[in-house]
Amino acid sequence: MGLLRRGSRRDRFAKQVLDAVLATGRVARAWYEPEAFAVRFQRAGEGDAGWIYLHNTFHETADASRAERTERVRRLVAAVVSESRVDQGWDAVRPRLRPVLRGAAFGQGMSNGDGTLLSRPAMPYLVELVVVDEPTSMAYVFEHHARDWGVDREEIFSTAHANLMPHADSATAGEHRSGPTMIRFVDTGDAYFTSMLLVDGFLAQLAPRVGGQPVAFIPDKDTLTVLAGDNPDALAELYEMMENEYRGAVRSLSPVGYTIDDHARVVPYRTTEPGLLANRVHRAEVMLAAAEYNGQKEALDARHERDGVDIFVATVMAVERPDGSTFSVSVWTDECDTLLPETDHVFFQSPDREAFAVPWPIVAAEASFAREPGLTPPRFRVRSWPDEPVLARLRAESINL
Repeated sequence: MGLLRRGSRRDRFAKQVLDAVLATGRVARAWYEPEAFAVRFQRAGEGDAGWIYLHNTFHETADASRAERTERVRRLVAAVVSESRVDQGWDAVRPRLRPVLRGAAFGQGMSNGDGTLLSRPAMPYLVELVVVDEPTSMAYVFEHHARDWGVDREEIFSTAHANLMPHADSATAGEHRSGPTMIRFVDTGDAYFTSMLLVDGFLAQLAPRVGGQPVAFIPDKDTLTVLAGDNPDALAELYEMMENEYRGAVRSLSPVGYTIDDHARVVPYRTTEPGLLANRVHRAEVMLAAAEYNGQKEALDARHERDGVDIFVATVMAVERPDGSTFSVSVWTDECDTLLPETDHVFFQSPDREAFAVPWPIVAAEASFAREPGLTPPRFRVRSWPDEPVLARLRAESINL
């Protein structure tokens, strides 16, 4: 059970939410978990505990008056603590299921077991989750809900997609353009525009509306911006604008641009031409990777501290060169049990030897390490540096960062 420390704005806010939960009279007990910055609650007669994550409302009400903050807390608690369709069985939830895109680190502060979100990979550093669309909120679907309903997880995902498809079809309807243009969808609560990238054919069907090959951005969970990618200069400017929106968003999602491949599948946008656009494309990928890996690191560090596990979870660092290009790097330290992320380069560091950096593809080909199961984004378990012959080959391939 978390303790509320005096003097912290976060903890004072958590106490306000905790008091509001207890005041509903609908819970048997409730408590604060500071590591996850969340309040948990348990209804009478139920074994599972619900979660109220506080990050978003805390930041959104940072400049609000006391009355405004109190009202936001009241609405938050009422929406989450009231009985949800998610607990009422498959027939009740089936028409209300929706898919949502979230960062891969989303929800990793939750406990394991029945606290595991129903999730599958969507795109690099993004996952697809499922929610039950409520009148004033959404309730996330967990693995244990699938078991309780007696429904296969793939049927839950396919049902969520089918429910969203009519809304996606409506969004693609509109005037066709003869030249490149931009369209912007802003969600006011229940449109699920960013989720539409998960619907087969949705982005491809927007091509006539933007007048060319569509490139889509989802800087936050409520905004979808699509531009025809025929003009590299305009696209580079949009990347910069989307980065600023991503950085400033309370509920950020991704600064990466997404387009369609030859089979109309949604994939990250790529360019083979060096220059400003290529730099911004890779910069966006590095920013997203660093954000999700480091969010994962926070959750793993908290879990390891709680369980008494001594493993170093390496940080992903984003580095910008003088020419404006950006790369990611992580550190592999000798004689240290480490969970290593996949980065552009790996920096080999030891107190007894000169440090050096090697591109990831070479490290992956030469070094012997295994992917740690159950981690998204992926990490690789390494306990010490490779043997001397391998180390010599890696050193020979080192580069100056």
